[in-house]
Amino acid sequence: MDDVSTDGTDGNSAAPLGGTVDSAPLTGERPPTREEAEAILDRVVALYQDHAAAANPAGTHEISWRIDWDSDAVSAHVLLKPGEDWTIEVSKGYLAASSMTTEVFALTMCHEMGHFIGGFPFKTSRGGDSTGALGTSVSSEGQADYFATKDCLPRLWANEIEANAAAFAALDPSARERCTTAYSDLASQQLCGRILLASLQTGRFYEEQAVLQAPRELVYPRFDTPDTTEAAVTKEGHPAPQCRLDTLVAGAVCSVKATGTGIPGFVPPYAEYSDASEEAARPFACQTGPGARPRCWFQPDTVATDCSELGQQACVVEDGNHGVRYCDTTSGVDYYWCFQGEVCKTSRDGFSDCYAPDVDPDEGSP
Repeated sequence: MDDVSTDGTDGNSAAPLGGTVDSAPLTGERPPTREEAEAILDRVVALYQDHAAAANPAGTHEISWRIDWDSDAVSAHVLLKPGEDWTIEVSKGYLAASSMTTEVFALTMCHEMGHFIGGFPFKTSRGGDSTGALGTSVSSEGQADYFATKDCLPRLWANEIEANAAAFAALDPSARERCTTAYSDLASQQLCGRILLASLQTGRFYEEQAVLQAPRELVYPRFDTPDTTEAAVTKEGHPAPQCRLDTLVAGAVCSVKATGTGIPGFVPPYAEYSDASEEAARPFACQTGPGARPRCWFQPDTVATDCSELGQQACVVEDGNHGVRYCDTTSGVDYYWCFQGEVCKTSRDGFSDCYAPDVDPDEGSP
């Protein structure tokens, strides 16, 4: 559904989601037409083209989009490659997915833009390089959700007064109160209300897609059932649907908006978790209160691990047992132990894994 590729390939997380869920579309809503989808993408890209132009090296980056009209897969992702555009890529199947509406499409395209522009916390395992030559690093899934409702949709829908007012009126009083508490002027309250309504619809979409990927009972996320779990370290991947709705709501009611054309927290060491990155991004997000990123995925007290001496992975032997030691700046040091009879070997390209004793890890390599 929502995948990130930095080399033009989708990888394991880009597996298409197929099948259907027995559920009627939300009342009064429908999937976007081809013309509407293209217009939404044009508008979202136009909002942030200046960010790409300002990214290092200045004047060398541009944001583009592509819809694959031949693909029935339910897929939306971003592509980030040296010397090429920052690209949002969507499949035809995504537009026709269960519970897809024009509002959901706008929000999720803002989410995709958030991978480029949303800033810290980033995906440390991929989506950038140590030199910063790509001009940005791919923001984590939770941060892309937060950006979508905190920064992107408020800019996209700011002048759509009638639509904002109608959505605000459609909310129940307790939901409207979130917006009247967060903002003092009616226009901002109504805009916030529309974003909340779109967030609820998107939470429904996320839940149905999650169930298609890993079948279980449908449990739609709600405003009044927040995820109370607390992540030990900040998650880079997709949070649970309720946690994602909580994040979208937090973004909608956060009055701290990003300014300028910089990527919040995009400072050396690039593509890594660091105190410097966290501090540089701090002025661009709510740190406390209802607008703060929920702890179900965001852990502001994450302690960065120094992997400079250990490396990202290496073979280890303890008490005669072979295994692979992994080091990640956010999740720390972890081990994967080989099955009995296997040994750990490191290939010429530095990749360590468990093999049978007679297997050459470089077999078949050029």
